[in-house]
Amino acid sequence: MKTKEKKINRVEEWLSVAVLIAILILLSYQVIMRFVFHNTNSWSEELARYLFIWLVYLSASYAIYKNAHIKIDAVKNLYPKKIRKYIPILGNLIFLVYAVVITVYSCGYCMDIYASHQVSMGLGVMMAYMYASIPVGHALMSLRLIQLTYKMIKNPDLEETTEAEEVMEMLEESNEGGIK
Repeated sequence: MKTKEKKINRVEEWLSVAVLIAILILLSYQVIMRFVFHNTNSWSEELARYLFIWLVYLSASYAIYKNAHIKIDAVKNLYPKKIRKYIPILGNLIFLVYAVVITVYSCGYCMDIYASHQVSMGLGVMMAYMYASIPVGHALMSLRLIQLTYKMIKNPDLEETTEAEEVMEMLEESNEGGIK
């Protein structure tokens, strides 16, 4: 059960990596076509732009899983020590309400775009597929927020360490012996 759960938890990570590689290939192709062959096309730039939008939403969901979104820790210190550990849970619940509302409204918007049969200029692909990144991304964020909040409620004494904090600590440690 644990290995299956771990594989599911890494879906956004692997999708984000695949989309980022695709963007790099597309943009490299565009640069080579423009500067080496003096010929351009519109579809590669447009596809890279749409993939970038999908990448942002997938990465935002993954950042929630890793608890790596930007937070203001100083505000948490304004509250009494007894309730400080519950402030991040409250923040997650507010974020969850936002994500659910955006998911619901953007689904309706995507359906309207699908019904209007809008097509992208360069690719000729229905724009509803491009706009689908908004409800899909926010739905994934909602699921990750529920997962993270459950983890915080289950282990309220769990120290909040994020990947970003770990990187900053490593940088500070490496800089202590270096240049001052």
